[in-house]
Amino acid sequence: MVVNRTERPWLTREATSQLLGPGGTPGPLFAGVTLGGSPPSAEARARIAEFARANHVDIRLEVSDDELRAIRLSVTFGGCCGYEGADSLASRFHRPKRESCIHCKGDWVDDWSIALDGGVNIRARVRVNRFEVRWEPTLSTTELLETADDLVGKQRAGVTKAAAERWLELEHGHRYTLEVPYPFRHESYGEYAAALPDSAANLQITGEHGRIDDVAFTLRDGDIDDVKAAMRAHWGRPHVTGSTWTWKKHDRTITAEVDDYSSAVTIHAL
Repeated sequence: MVVNRTERPWLTREATSQLLGPGGTPGPLFAGVTLGGSPPSAEARARIAEFARANHVDIRLEVSDDELRAIRLSVTFGGCCGYEGADSLASRFHRPKRESCIHCKGDWVDDWSIALDGGVNIRARVRVNRFEVRWEPTLSTTELLETADDLVGKQRAGVTKAAAERWLELEHGHRYTLEVPYPFRHESYGEYAAALPDSAANLQITGEHGRIDDVAFTLRDGDIDDVKAAMRAHWGRPHVTGSTWTWKKHDRTITAEVDDYSSAVTIHAL
């Protein structure tokens, strides 16, 4: 006896055009839904939920502190060639290739991040026949400094719970990385997407005995003069010795190694 199993249909072109806008931004389906803005209305939630049900996709709206912090989309392509569907959709999100030489063909990266025009940051990943993306509002340099500063000295358990899957353990009980929606490198979005996992595209965190002791990151966002100005505005006038900038506070020390293109920052809890 032959049993016919109904396969989950792939996304239609019309459905894809509703999900995606220019350059991989959220599409018309999310009209009236603003990343970093107020939580979506009941009507918008219902419309999005009905679309997700009808088109067999998973869409989640992540709200925190009365603000829409992220839109999450997950699509699983069935059948014998579902990986082709996932690869095709991923190409709409500037999926990069990792190349070891100039003329190498390279391999597609499975995890990547990119800052789009309009203040939207994406984190995307492909796993065989499944594609996932998280749209978030891009942090400014000032907001990144505030985020990093706020972590130092805190108990790890509370931060881990709030960060959920954005918190990744690199070395048990000691080293971690926290995903943040910030363009750590200075390349235009149309030419570059950061391959992940990549220490240059996250906050690097160390700490023992349940406390966050150090947060490190490298700023390459925009003009280095703007980065210097943001650090001065946030921490005040630094003590400068050569290329090393230092700030000493009552509960922490901040060190930045500054050159013409970047600033490697470490915040250390006392």
